[in-house]
Amino acid sequence: MKKPAKSKMTDQEMQQNINETMTEDFKVKTTDDTQKALAILDQTREVVDAITKDDKEKAIKKLAHLIGELEILMTKNPDVSLIPVNVGYEIRDAVVDIETAEALIAEAKKEFEAGYYQAAKKVLNTLSSEYVIRISFLPLATYPDAMKEAAKFLDEDKKEKALIVLLDALYILAVQEIAIPLPVLRAEEYIKAAAIVVKEKDENYIETAVVLLENAEYQLKLADVMGYGKKDEEYKTLNTAILELKQAVQEKLETNNLFDKLSEKIKKFKERLFFEKVKEN
Repeated sequence: MKKPAKSKMTDQEMQQNINETMTEDFKVKTTDDTQKALAILDQTREVVDAITKDDKEKAIKKLAHLIGELEILMTKNPDVSLIPVNVGYEIRDAVVDIETAEALIAEAKKEFEAGYYQAAKKVLNTLSSEYVIRISFLPLATYPDAMKEAAKFLDEDKKEKALIVLLDALYILAVQEIAIPLPVLRAEEYIKAAAIVVKEKDENYIETAVVLLENAEYQLKLADVMGYGKKDEEYKTLNTAILELKQAVQEKLETNNLFDKLSEKIKKFKERLFFEKVKEN
């Protein structure tokens, strides 16, 4: 597929739009349990601070209170092993066009067929264009035991061992990483931008909207080539919808309904990719 003309949307604007969308779509919902879990992490840090200042009495007192809070949380959530406390984001974007993706795939196949499996793996590891969502959880299954172990060490005047247990609990939280294809996210933003252009009907709006939609189409093709969605049939559905929308824009037909339907389709596709990966993890 030929690479389309570059849209007026800068790479910086695109990334900012994606960040705003993803932050809104996949943020940790603030619940009472989340707030309590965050408070427990803060209290753990306070215990660490008290120990480093050789204030054993304060450390034991705070740790006892912390263990009590954990027991309440566990009683309230008997079937929950993980409580989300934070969401982080990372961009892994090594491939930006179909030509590069196809060249890497061909190279990986060549190495694999020659029996150089590790070399093929190394090449495939560069075949990525992802927005990584990193969710940190307070592990209710193990955190309370760690706090009790730290309390035992403190009671035995084993300050260093107590510190190690507490720091391990703080910095080795349960973490889940979910990668969403950046090309799909970019396609979504191009479609949103095209809808705004058509609505405002500025000078040359048809040409501008068509370029945006062609970029969306290209990004979906890139995601398909890279194997995101396992050659999903939904790519065909989405691209058919884009072609229909492009034609409607060029013929100056009513497009509000078409834009709404396409936006909803790609949003559901994105969410399905996300939640399927959550289940896999």
